[in-house]
Amino acid sequence: MPTRGQAHYSLFVLTVVVLFTVVDRQVLALLILPVQRDFGISDTQAALLLGAAFSLTYAIAGLPIARIADTRNRRNIVAACIAFWSGATMLCGLAQNYTHLFLARMGIGAGESGYGPATWSIVTDSYPREKVAFGTGVLSIGATVGTGLALFMGGAVLAMVEHFPTVSLPFGGTIRPWQWAFIIVGAPGLIWALVVLTTKEPARRGLKGRKLKSVPVKDVARFMRDDWRVYLAAIGGLAMKLLMVMGISQWMPTLYHREFGWELSDVGMITGGIAMVLSPIALLLGARVSERWMKQGRSDANLRIVFYGLCVSVPCYIVAPLLPNPWIVLTLQSVAVFVSAMGAGPAIAAFQLVTPNSMRAQVSSVSQFCTNVLAFAVGPLLVAILTDYLFRDPQLLNYSISLSTALLGPLTLLITWQGLKPFARSVDRMALEAGQ
Repeated sequence: MPTRGQAHYSLFVLTVVVLFTVVDRQVLALLILPVQRDFGISDTQAALLLGAAFSLTYAIAGLPIARIADTRNRRNIVAACIAFWSGATMLCGLAQNYTHLFLARMGIGAGESGYGPATWSIVTDSYPREKVAFGTGVLSIGATVGTGLALFMGGAVLAMVEHFPTVSLPFGGTIRPWQWAFIIVGAPGLIWALVVLTTKEPARRGLKGRKLKSVPVKDVARFMRDDWRVYLAAIGGLAMKLLMVMGISQWMPTLYHREFGWELSDVGMITGGIAMVLSPIALLLGARVSERWMKQGRSDANLRIVFYGLCVSVPCYIVAPLLPNPWIVLTLQSVAVFVSAMGAGPAIAAFQLVTPNSMRAQVSSVSQFCTNVLAFAVGPLLVAILTDYLFRDPQLLNYSISLSTALLGPLTLLITWQGLKPFARSVDRMALEAGQ
């Protein structure tokens, strides 16, 4: 196990990596209206940009990269991935039409598909088991702060570049003012890829002197099948939660603009600022509760925190879009974001703790497929389909957001609840096998 200083340094660097991935992925949510205006696309086409374009290559590239991460240097994989997706983000700023932007978003998906399994595996091998939720919780700070930063920075950059002149490219085409946002947020990731290379690759735990070798996919599938209720709750519950939340987060900026007339730059800075303040507090609180409960012998601590957060956040997410005052909407959304964020670190720690080291990255890639592919592709698309084909009115976006949450929220609660007892047994079994 690395020293405490090495572990904390790696955690800091990897948290910034997570921040970059969310910023590069999420900034498009704030730019949907100018994209629709300049490229002439519908809400459904916009939802495909937000989700499916990213998810297609994420699905294809995720598992092969995860198999490499189970046996090779994970730090180098993370560095290569961030460099690739940062370059693809900058290419979004050069897109001349809908197809170009779709292809660039596919590049972001391909790059981001490999960082998560490698990153989670590094952190799990860097801390004692009762502190894994702390490590994954801090990583989740990068995700939630990144979401807020994408909105805040996107709003600030959008306000800054809206008066930029249109720039003609030497090979043909133009860079529109809003496209500079992609170039500005993508460039720093190329530099941070070099910083990742300064971290230490930790030794893999739990091998008991065995030589590390790649586990066949069929063996991983069999292991997950044998403990299916646990993985349904830990991975399926997380995927359903993010499926619900992605529809909300990707369309709420547009709702504030359509329903209440807020400027997009103001929406980004207000909602992003709130997320950047509340989410780190919630994530650290969730990690602290997890650590305390595990020391008290509550083996289901991580999954139970996720369940309790859903019990509070689901009703808030359903009601908030239907309220007539934007500040009340913002308050209720903030409450939901806070309690939901408390479970982010424990949710990742949950399936890490019940999975052997030799297949941890591959199982993580299954989680990433479910959360990022299905959630990102279907979440925004479900809201858009309800708006375009059920309510048939862009001004009824609030009903679409509320209805999608009402459909997905109770099912998410049920999936998570059914796995609480099996999860506790699996955590105890893995601790016994590891001699902890």
